[in-house]
Amino acid sequence: SGTMDVDTVLEIFRQIAGEIRSGLDGLDDWGLSGGHPGQYVHDVVADEIAIPILWSAGLGVVSEESESQGLDRPVVAIVDPIDGSTNASLGIPWYATSLCAIDSEGLLASLVCNQATGNTYVAARGMGAELDGEPIQPSRKGELRDSILVLNGLPHSYFGWKQYRALGSAALDLCSVADGTFDGFADFSSGLALWDYAGAALICSESGVVISEVNGTKLDFENLLKSPSSRIRLLAAGTQSLHENLIDSVDV
Repeated sequence: SGTMDVDTVLEIFRQIAGEIRSGLDGLDDWGLSGGHPGQYVHDVVADEIAIPILWSAGLGVVSEESESQGLDRPVVAIVDPIDGSTNASLGIPWYATSLCAIDSEGLLASLVCNQATGNTYVAARGMGAELDGEPIQPSRKGELRDSILVLNGLPHSYFGWKQYRALGSAALDLCSVADGTFDGFADFSSGLALWDYAGAALICSESGVVISEVNGTKLDFENLLKSPSSRIRLLAAGTQSLHENLIDSVDV
């Protein structure tokens, strides 16, 4: 089908995550880059490492930090070189490189690596999801009142959770629902762009997490790829019942 072998893709992704980590190790300036608003030096450094590797491996590229290229190639990589750039600039160890490969059938493989800790989530289509080589699965909490949620943006009001956290990297937040750390994720921001969530979305769905837009609409990646910078608000939960409770509470 002209698509790439999953192992090959993940090997490339691991190489990139490792080289970005090395690039960050040598970085003295974690301030703003003077590029687009909110862009940091580390975003640019990471992008300049990732893009040439992907391109020379034959993948198309959609990145937060640079122009899309090669979208006609059989496999396209969706890249957020650093998700959680503000955390990185503040020295808060919750920022990640997110890499996701998409082919004609949808999401193929993804890797989300916390660059502060090295913790690495990997998923491949139909093959489940792992954290540092161990299979992961979400929590079984069905009720909001029992649930610890991770939130992006500010909720309109208290809607019944047990506890919540707001940590500042949607990619890692979503992966932390996939591994059962949190019971659910809800987005109250102006929405996430494709590179923020694509990698984590496959890790979620392969681990058994229910993930959708806030109104319950399933994610259609073929469509989303056509306008990667357009923003959508996501919900994710370890169980169908918690997901339905979140839709009822959040989509107002």
